[in-house]
Order: sequence, then C-alpha cells, then structure tokens
Amino acid sequence: MNDLAIDRLQRVLSCGWTGPAPDSGHATLVGAPAAIWTDCPLSLNVKGTIVWAGPATREVLGWSPEDLAGSHFSVLTSRLGRDFLEAHLALILGGGGVTSLVDVGVKRDGRTFKAAITLEALRTGRGDVTGATVVLRDVTAAHRQRRTRELGRQAGQAVVVADADFTVHHATEAVSRMLGYAPGEALGGTAEQLIHPADHAAVTAMVERLRADPGSTERLVARLRDKQERWRWVEGTVTNRLADPEVRGLVADLRDVTEQVRSRDALRLSGALHQAMVETAEAGIAVVAPDGSTRYANSSLAGLLGLSLEQLYATPTAALLGTAPDGTTTPRRDEVVHAHPDGSDRLLEVTRSPLDLGEDVGSGAVGSGSLLTVVDVTEVRREERALRRRALYDPLTGLPNRYLFLDRLEMAAARQARTEGAGTAVLFLDLDRFKPVNDGHGHHVGDALLQAVAARLAGAVRATDTVARHGGDEFVIICEDIDEAAARSVASRIQAAFDTPIRLGQDHFPVSISVGVALSPPYAIDELVRQADAAMYHAKQQGGGRSAVAHQDGAVVVHPQDAPVPAVAQPPLPREGEPPTS
Repeated sequence: MNDLAIDRLQRVLSCGWTGPAPDSGHATLVGAPAAIWTDCPLSLNVKGTIVWAGPATREVLGWSPEDLAGSHFSVLTSRLGRDFLEAHLALILGGGGVTSLVDVGVKRDGRTFKAAITLEALRTGRGDVTGATVVLRDVTAAHRQRRTRELGRQAGQAVVVADADFTVHHATEAVSRMLGYAPGEALGGTAEQLIHPADHAAVTAMVERLRADPGSTERLVARLRDKQERWRWVEGTVTNRLADPEVRGLVADLRDVTEQVRSRDALRLSGALHQAMVETAEAGIAVVAPDGSTRYANSSLAGLLGLSLEQLYATPTAALLGTAPDGTTTPRRDEVVHAHPDGSDRLLEVTRSPLDLGEDVGSGAVGSGSLLTVVDVTEVRREERALRRRALYDPLTGLPNRYLFLDRLEMAAARQARTEGAGTAVLFLDLDRFKPVNDGHGHHVGDALLQAVAARLAGAVRATDTVARHGGDEFVIICEDIDEAAARSVASRIQAAFDTPIRLGQDHFPVSISVGVALSPPYAIDELVRQADAAMYHAKQQGGGRSAVAHQDGAVVVHPQDAPVPAVAQPPLPREGEPPTS
C-alpha cells in the first residue's frame, strides 16, 4: 500500500458522489444517458477476491459469473492495481462511505473500456465486515457521446443565476446541455418550476437562509426536470450574490450527479436485496469459519434446527450437522439426521460450498470456510417412499403388486443361475366362486375378505417367499430353492390355512382356493406364471379347493385336499330391503 494510492483514495472518499466536481477524467460520466450503461454487481471478500458476480458480467465483460468467482478484482481494471485496491478496501472497511471513481476496465479479450466503479463495505446484521459490494458500469458510450458534443461547443460550467424570487435570468450553455433545453428556453421562468415537488420544501428553506445572510453559500442537492420530462439529480453550491452589483443574483454552480446517485442506490439496493434474500429464504443459511464456528446464520436455520440464534452462534455447526470445513474445493451435498428438540428426527439436506473468508489461520494460510444451505427434506423423502410404495404395492392388501412380483421373479432367476440352487416355483392362486360375495354382500365385504385372505397367505408361507396380488381375487407366490415335493407342501399349508372360515363382523365365510404350481426347472423362469395359471385352471375344473402341478410333458397332476372343503360357502343373502352385513 503506497502513499500515492492512499492519497488518491482519500480524495475519492472525501467527495464520493456528494463532494467537489470530479476531474476531467471523471467528467465523462456526468449526464450519461441511462440507456447506454449496464450494471455489473460484484461481491468481494476482504482480500479483494470476487466471491459472487451478477449475470451481466457475461454480456459486459465477457466473463461468466462462474469464471470470475475466485479471481482478484484487479483482473477487471488496468490502473487500480492490487496496492491501490488494498488501500481502497482498508479505508472502506475502516468506516468509509460509498466510493465512486472512474477507471479503465479490461474485458476478458483484453479490450479496455471506460468503467465507473462504486464500492461499499458489506456487513452482517451484527456489524461485522465480511467484504465489499461493487457495482461496475461500462460508460464508454456515454463518454464518447459527451466528448463528441463538447468538441463543437464552448467549454464552460453549468451555472444558473436567479434573482431574489428565484426567477432565472441567466444560464450557461452547459445548463442547456445538461437539461436538454435550447439556449434561453429556461430563462424567465422560476426555478421552482424545474424542481421536483418532493424537493421544494428543502430548496425553499435553503433560499430563505441565503437571503438572510448576504454572501453565504449553501450546498444544493435536488432533482431538476429536463426537456424530456425526466428527473436529473444535480449537486452543487448556491451563493448569495444579490449585493454584488455585477451579479445581483443567487448563483448556482451545478453538476449532474444522476449516475452517481443511481450507482449509490443500486449499491444499497443490491446490499438490501442480498440481506433480504438471505433473511427471508426458507432454506437455512450459515457461514462457517475454518475452525467450525458459526459466523452467520439466518433465522430459517434456527427454526429448522429448533434452536435460537444465540444457541447457533454458541455451538459449532459441525456438532449440529457434522459438516466441518475440510479444505475441499468443490461443493458437497449430504443428508443428515437431526435430533430435533421436539423429539422427532428430521432429515436435512446439507449443501456445503467452500467459501474463502480471507482470514489468516496461521502459517500464512488463508482459511477456507463453508457456506451451508440446509433444507428439511423429511416430508419430501416420506412422500417419495409413499410414491414408491404406491407404485410397487397393492393399495388394498399391502402385498407386492404385479410389477414388483415380476421384478422379484427376475431376481430369483438371477440367483438360481448364480447359485445353481434346487429350483424356483410359482404358485398361482384363485379364490373359488368369489364373485357371489361381491354381488351378494357388496364390494366393501369383498374387499375385506381379500384383505383377510392376503393376511392368511402371508402367514402360511416361508419367510423367504414372496406373496403378491396378481389382480382381482388372484394371488401369486414365488418360492426359491425348492423342489416339487416342497412346493406341494407349501400349497397344502396354504389350503390348510383356510380350514377355519374367515369372520367378518358377525358373519363367517368359509373359503377354498385353487392352486396351480409350476417349477423351474423344467420350465424357464419366464414361463412359470403362464404354466402355473394353466395348472390352477385344471384344479378349478376338478371342483376347486385343490392344487395341480404342471409337468413339462404337458400333463397336469391334480392333488385334492386331504379333507373336502366347501368352496366359499356363503352366509344367507339379505332379504330385499335389508342392509347387507359386514
């Protein structure tokens, strides 16, 4: 940091947008039409490193925001240099206000342009300085237009002379250029006609003070109406020269500071927007230092974790989320289970992005902290699980549906091929004469009966078997590592499970089931369902309540139950006009 840099910066800080007229290098900014510049907002850390850039940088500078992130601000300027920038930042972070200056900017392809730069310290809600916000503007076109006009005009200041009642009786050509009026067009009217209504009171009070004190000077900041009915911000001084016989008026020395005011407003708006977006975001946001301590946290994070902001700042974030900075340079996303103080477990999605805080953590190394974004995904994951279940499970019985059944059959085929096990069997089950139940007692009774059947089937098979609902009153079962005798034993256990009638309300429903069995080998896995279905129909044709095994030679061996079981004997149907029992 050299004396020349500090001296230059102090002069800029002393004037900002409200001080003396800028030098000739800066004068090109004054009065630049708003339509020929584009703002490029940037965020710097305390070392001058760009940590965020607005999308306009791509169009104006040729840099994408992603490419600029992590670069020093000096890559965008040719004369600012690192020493001057460090001095500039040091004074700003030491309590300086908004600073505006004009320099030569450098685009990514090496071309230079006239750059207006405005910088202000960026602070947290607690007042800690975290960096600076910069608005960089390309004013090349404005500069060229102004220089072209000035070449054909007599140089001069924008000076207005008004009498005691504020009637304008003299205005320089520079005033005409600034406001767009033809020479002499603004003469003869009162200056109040040009002043913004919101500024009338302040200007009137200033004039009264000037009249009461001959020779005094007052500072003026106000909006004036230009020829195109736009409001231009002007700043300058007004001196009481009414007693001067050569003047006899109030002399206003003005300059157009519209662009500086816009820069200041854009900077303040940018800071306010950043603060508002962070504070009102539904996601929890935190800045974690290299040592794991919390440097900043928004209220949403406190709400997600069920803690107060004071507790967040007092507790290392790693202890809460297990996400201490580890020096990695790429973003990382994890899901962690958080024990909420209300007793529930919350599933949180934590995105951690490296963030250079510009801090010396010893040995001359710059500490890399983290920017955390935390979202509660508990309900989202619960809904995803529910969607998966609805897609793969029968909503009535809770058993796997046909799609999950086929998936598990493919897995069984893969295991059989890999382990050369005893074999795989598919049992195809159908309730005998189930339709009269629905017709006689209503679908709600039929549904209840299917639910009870599903429960008994699940209890009758082995733990490794899969019971699924195939559709209607049909069920299918996968049995792995099994031969024909064992498959027939499973079928017998299933039929025995229905020796006792199913009770629904006050009614008892005896149930019989026809079972078809097919095995691999001899059949291919993808033929088992079709062969078992065909065998089941053979069993049903023999009167139901029995099982049948499909053989590869086309024969089907029917095995009746040891004891005959009535085929879904029905309770008496209700008389006409009576409600059905359930």
